[in-house]
Amino acid sequence: MRTEMWRATHRLFSHRTKNLCDPRRNPNFQCSIHRDSSGFTYNFGRTCQPFNPYLRHQGSNVQTCIYPTKDYTENLYGSAKMCHGRSFGIQKRFYGSATTTIQRNPEFSAINSEDINHFRDILGEKNVIQDEDRLSAANMDWMRKYRGSSKLLLQPRSTEEVSQILKYCNSRCLAVVPQGGNTGLVGGSVPVFDEVIICMGSMNNIISFDKVSGILVCEAGCILENLISFLDNQGFIMPLDLGAKGSCQIGGNVSTNAGGLRLVRYGSLHGNVLGLEAVLANGTVLDILGTLRKDNTGYDLKHLFIGSEGSLGVVTKVSILTPPKLSSVNVAFLACKDYLSCQKLLMEAKRKLGEILSAFEFIDNQSFNLVLNHLEGARNPLPPSMHNFYVLIETTGSDESSDKEKLEAFLLHSMEGGLISDGVLAQDINQASSFWHIREGIPEATMKAGAVYKYDLSIPVEKMYDLVEEMRVRLGHSATVLGYGHLGDSNLHLNISIPQYDDAIFVQIEPFVYEWTSKHRGSISAEHGIGLMKANKLHYSKSAEAILVQLMGSIKKLLDPNGILNPYKVLPSSLVSCS
Repeated sequence: MRTEMWRATHRLFSHRTKNLCDPRRNPNFQCSIHRDSSGFTYNFGRTCQPFNPYLRHQGSNVQTCIYPTKDYTENLYGSAKMCHGRSFGIQKRFYGSATTTIQRNPEFSAINSEDINHFRDILGEKNVIQDEDRLSAANMDWMRKYRGSSKLLLQPRSTEEVSQILKYCNSRCLAVVPQGGNTGLVGGSVPVFDEVIICMGSMNNIISFDKVSGILVCEAGCILENLISFLDNQGFIMPLDLGAKGSCQIGGNVSTNAGGLRLVRYGSLHGNVLGLEAVLANGTVLDILGTLRKDNTGYDLKHLFIGSEGSLGVVTKVSILTPPKLSSVNVAFLACKDYLSCQKLLMEAKRKLGEILSAFEFIDNQSFNLVLNHLEGARNPLPPSMHNFYVLIETTGSDESSDKEKLEAFLLHSMEGGLISDGVLAQDINQASSFWHIREGIPEATMKAGAVYKYDLSIPVEKMYDLVEEMRVRLGHSATVLGYGHLGDSNLHLNISIPQYDDAIFVQIEPFVYEWTSKHRGSISAEHGIGLMKANKLHYSKSAEAILVQLMGSIKKLLDPNGILNPYKVLPSSLVSCS
């Protein structure tokens, strides 16, 4: 035992880190999602062909999805009035062979030639898109799980143009869906039926940056990686970091309250967003684009739009507080014998590393194996052994010598205490990026392995892995159950990997996964949002106070009385109706 501990300790300290610049802050670091016309280039420039689980019934308004999401909406808006005296045949979209359906709101109008001409007057010819190839990409999420049938994509270049679009759509009862980078996982950024897509990518200007305060003001269509690059040149960083940073846009990040890899250090966007500008359904521009850290003058309305997924208004500009870039970055990849050791290691890291701890990620053996078998370029940092759990720790500070001393003391103490079985410290940028490649590459590996059911859950740390183990018992050998995520902020990514989608397996997963999470006072959405996938599952997280869901419905009706903004998403269908 003493010999094994010496070997592991030697491995840690023979791979001592140099002064690292975080490779994930570098815009040239190729560990991002980039979309092109042929597929999705995901991590290190490789093209990943997403699955196409859909079977389209020709000559029908019904689509059957092999992926059985079981999102169910029945008789939406049954008592609502007709807009302009027009009614349309009910369209249904089926999600899964359990015959669960979503019905098109009969109040919504359909696009006609007059509408097209009006939008051309507002935006110009080239920004009114009807090209089938462009629409095909915008109608489907990147996992190919959700597909809409929109016939129109609009590309506004200013807040005023967004305002004119929404004012007209509201008067015509034309439903709309705001779309950023379209990297979401719950169907929030794609049409369900024929909603007009408002693509925010042309609004990508940085408006101002204050080097004294670190406050950045920019438009909603700015790609996250571009903001990271801009701030890096200014000596600052974004408080948000995601695997999808090469495609996702800041407006979408704010609208979904994206979490990411650094939340344990910098907190959520509710704390970092100082202000925003949003356009309401009737075209009213709500200017709450403050740049003050302190403002106690009444209700802080910006929080209504952070995490509301475009259902209350379209975010057009954002003011965000950015931290200064620090010079000393260290990354360690560690092995633990069991989940209890991971928990104790987290507690010790918070105590011993304190202010320099910037990421604490965990990966179980099944996730690690999947990455090694399916992700190009992935290598085991701790050969030849395989361990039950792995932890990636990142520290960021301003004093290289002090940070190293603190980290090494923590690692040595943890190894002597039996919390760490083995480990390695990155000695250069390439090794650090290879560690992050393993963690950030799990989604790509699961897609290459076959079909996957994904769940993003917030569960108390001590109970988090119990769900993974119970799911393994429940499913037996019929599926590979993976558990990984942001241990530092109690966020579990539960993935069930199987060769192909199977209803018999799905009914074993849902609603069990939501019931289990609710029973343990967790949240059914930690950072991915509600979207279409979980709109009718909201009661699992809000069941203790049904009035909360009703209040959310009242806010929706107040700000969007015709229900045109991102319909069928976020709220249960029973709460949403046109006035």
